[in-house]
Amino acid sequence: MSGVRVSQPVQIIANMSLIQYIKDSFGELSNNMTWISKEEAQKSTVIVASFSIVFALIVFAIDKVFHTGLDVFFKMF
Repeated sequence: MSGVRVSQPVQIIANMSLIQYIKDSFGELSNNMTWISKEEAQKSTVIVASFSIVFALIVFAIDKVFHTGLDVFFKMF
């Protein structure tokens, strides 16, 4: 024994055909998962996009301040 142990789910997947695995995966996703509503997904997307834009603007502003400050500092020499 080499000391490497493969867990049970990996052994099952290794013995299963790829096509059957994909079919089972889609069945699991469509039947056994709880999905959020379309409206909730849209609201979450808008919130994430808004915060991403705000964060990008904050990073841009900080970068601009440092850039301007360093330009002024180096022009003194």
